[in-house]
Amino acid sequence: MPNRLAISPRSAKYKAFRILAGLERILRRHQPTTPQRLASIRNFLFLQYDAPLGSAVHATPLYEAIRRALPEAHITVAASRMTASVLQHNPFVDGCVVTPSPEKNFLGALRAVRNVYRQLPTGAVCIATTTGNQRPILALLALLAGRATRMGYTLALPLYDVALDFCADRPQMENNLEILRALGHKVSVPEPRVFFSREEAAYVTHLLSGLSSETPRIAVVTQCSVIQPKQWSEERFRSVIAALHSTRSAIPIFLGTAEEAAAIEALRQPLAERGISLAGKTPAIPQLAAVLAQCDFVLSLDTGTFHVARAVGLPGVVIAPAWQNPAEWLPVGHAQYRILCGDSIPMPTLDYWMEEIGVESVIQAMLSSMDAFPSSGAARYARLERSLSNPVQTASMIANEKRDSDAAHRQT
Repeated sequence: MPNRLAISPRSAKYKAFRILAGLERILRRHQPTTPQRLASIRNFLFLQYDAPLGSAVHATPLYEAIRRALPEAHITVAASRMTASVLQHNPFVDGCVVTPSPEKNFLGALRAVRNVYRQLPTGAVCIATTTGNQRPILALLALLAGRATRMGYTLALPLYDVALDFCADRPQMENNLEILRALGHKVSVPEPRVFFSREEAAYVTHLLSGLSSETPRIAVVTQCSVIQPKQWSEERFRSVIAALHSTRSAIPIFLGTAEEAAAIEALRQPLAERGISLAGKTPAIPQLAAVLAQCDFVLSLDTGTFHVARAVGLPGVVIAPAWQNPAEWLPVGHAQYRILCGDSIPMPTLDYWMEEIGVESVIQAMLSSMDAFPSSGAARYARLERSLSNPVQTASMIANEKRDSDAAHRQT
């Protein structure tokens, strides 16, 4: 399904972009985009100014896939502060630079991106944008940053050498991995990853120090953006939490922002087992990831925190809205996750709540998840180790995998 939101070829803006792209190709003696040239690129500069947290998380498999396909590649990301928090400890990325917002300060962003471009290693450069970064202003930023092959997702088609078609019927991650496929490389399909430091893991261990290591810990996400209708009622959350505590002695760990703390506190108060609230205590994404890695399950609305939970391998249940295709954002068919979603509707009404999803179905989905993935200190430790940032160890692992693959190829 092509991206129907692209700027119309009949518009004045489209024609202006064509003129700009033509001038740039003449002034910089732009070389033709051939399969051989695309396959030879090893320097990558991504422009990533995502608004949703999930969009930033769903770009992380691309960086791991590039590193596995091209261990010698140099990957740099110019990013918003939120995206940089997601990538702060990512060992598959060589550098992530926070720049001014292109929308609020285009010249400042351009100066910063051009500076990043000048520091790239010698050789051909690809400047790319992932899904969630299709805005024409980012295409213009890519055009002016420096001589490069521009590719990925954009609404300003004339400014790109390789403009990919966004497909809403496939996962965001798959759309992003098309960038690597378009370069002519085989693609592994890893899961999203968010990493954290040992210091952040220790900070979270301190936050959770009052909890028994033997008791199942359920990360509970009851709040979501007010912009999108994805609410589920407080009373229903209380019923589910009470049932899980009475049947499995599960302890709820409420997650959210400082702004959501009051609403979370109001939800907790009537509960016999209130658990703990960490609302506002994990402002950095790596801290949030470290909390989730030290839980046993997640019970969440379809919001950014769930994507971080998936990125550390935490199993659980997500309550999803009927108006959104779950295949685009959620792990449909993944053994670790139960996705609860009502019959599809074209768009929500102003008063839409996800009340088509009953309490009993959520309880049963959580119990099923708890039976399939029993809580244990060993599982928490494995999640912690998987998400601790260690660039040297990661580089060695990838080099060994490539060596073994090359040896197997020679034998065949």
